[in-house]
Amino acid sequence: MTPLALLSGSPRRVAGVAGAVAAALVLLALPGLVNPYLLFQACLVMVTATAGLGLVLIMGWSGQIALSQAGFLGVGAYATTYLVAQGWAWPLAAVTAGLVAALFGVLIGLPATRLRGFYLAIATLAFAELMIRVFVEATPVTGGIAGTAVQAVVLPGIDVDGSRWYLCLAVAAVTTAVVMRIGRVGLGRRLRVVRDAEIAAPSLGVSPMRTKLLAFALSAFIGGIAGALYAQCLSYLTPEIFDMGLLIEFLVIAFLGGVGYVAGPFLGAVVVVVLRDLLQDLGSWQRLVYGLILALAIAFLPRGLASLPARLRARRPAPPAPEPPPVSGQADLTGAAR
Repeated sequence: MTPLALLSGSPRRVAGVAGAVAAALVLLALPGLVNPYLLFQACLVMVTATAGLGLVLIMGWSGQIALSQAGFLGVGAYATTYLVAQGWAWPLAAVTAGLVAALFGVLIGLPATRLRGFYLAIATLAFAELMIRVFVEATPVTGGIAGTAVQAVVLPGIDVDGSRWYLCLAVAAVTTAVVMRIGRVGLGRRLRVVRDAEIAAPSLGVSPMRTKLLAFALSAFIGGIAGALYAQCLSYLTPEIFDMGLLIEFLVIAFLGGVGYVAGPFLGAVVVVVLRDLLQDLGSWQRLVYGLILALAIAFLPRGLASLPARLRARRPAPPAPEPPPVSGQADLTGAAR
């Protein structure tokens, strides 16, 4: 569709295109509009939203309760940092780290696909906790409990802060486009079939196990790529970064934003990053606040913030139906009476 065709559409479409263009221009110019701290917070929004897109695939569309995204994030962060230290280019290292995370996703998915509900949640949570122990013990790669420094990626002609922002923005944009494409093609429909009618899926030619494994692999790959970006944001990695606190943040992002919507992780990430900044003095009490927010979101916004526009449209009163035209016989009788 040409730009002229977009602008010649309905007023709503024109307004949407204009808003999208304005938002894109603001995002591209953001390094020159805000201070470095706010730019860092914006980078965190993009990173956590990118990781949340993996939860859209595994939790929102395939219906699997997976609590392992923090572990995949750690795999991507440490693997990318190690490969870059060995002389790899960052894009190649990030993609390789994503593939390593996807392999872990398949390995955890093989037994996890036979589990459901609470048992699946416990299995994936155990994987996330196991990965923290791996990060502590794999000293040659991770630096152990002392951690490891991250080599910053600097784009030509741009400073470190700007390079980090454009890197996060580009990866978030590409990941969003890919996830939206998946939702429109056969894979997205197969994921929803497994979520809504797993027992009947084989009769429709859909293998529940293969579909779940693919969902785990894709979600883990996205988590690994997000981990590579997360390492760039933090500049220094230690195992406790990927503990239960990060998992809780991802749950808040998923359910508060709307785990079934592509826009959900971005809305949830904005709320979580802002809350993290506001509540940083509370220490471990942050988890209690996140838990309360998660409970309230599930109780009052079961489909998340992204579902609000649809809910508001559903509550609008329907326009009155037009009166039916008179029947020809009735019109003749009325004329005759006059």
